[in-house]
Amino acid sequence: MFVVFTGLDGTGTSTIAEKLAAIDKGSILLKTPSEEYVGRDIIDDVVRKFSPIGHFLYYLSSTVYMSDYIKANFDYKNKNIYCVRYFIDTYVSNKVAGIPVNYDYNVFGNELLKPDLTVFITADEDVREKRITKRGKSNLDKVLDDDIIRKSFLEQFKNVLDNEKTYYIDNTGEDVDKVVKDLYNFIKRLN
Repeated sequence: MFVVFTGLDGTGTSTIAEKLAAIDKGSILLKTPSEEYVGRDIIDDVVRKFSPIGHFLYYLSSTVYMSDYIKANFDYKNKNIYCVRYFIDTYVSNKVAGIPVNYDYNVFGNELLKPDLTVFITADEDVREKRITKRGKSNLDKVLDDDIIRKSFLEQFKNVLDNEKTYYIDNTGEDVDKVVKDLYNFIKRLN
């Protein structure tokens, strides 16, 4: 099963995915952009300002690469593959930035692997803000300080999430292990 984790930065997407992969023996944890995509900070800080389309293509390329990598290397029909950030994140962030992107898994004739399940994670805004401030905000993280932009992100997510293939988590509380255990049990029932 191919499962994608998404949500605003600071909601716990990486933490929940890492903890889930740790208890789901034999699963694989990936993220986009992957380690092959060095220079992400430069792309986010310099390229994004000078060339928004170039910035978009960097993230789209990392998604295409990850899709091809998973298809070539893993039996995703019989093994759980978890991915933090994927096409939905590339679409939403660039749509909000004004790039005329479509939510289409066919990229230049290359059909992207579609998630069997998307895990959408939210958190109370004060909690999310404290978490992200504690870890240190990147320039992209600071974009979400604007209430209108943050609401636009959430609206775009809502527009493309398929409720039948989405597991929603409110990760405001402190008991992340319970959240992960509940998610793990849900995924086991789907397998």
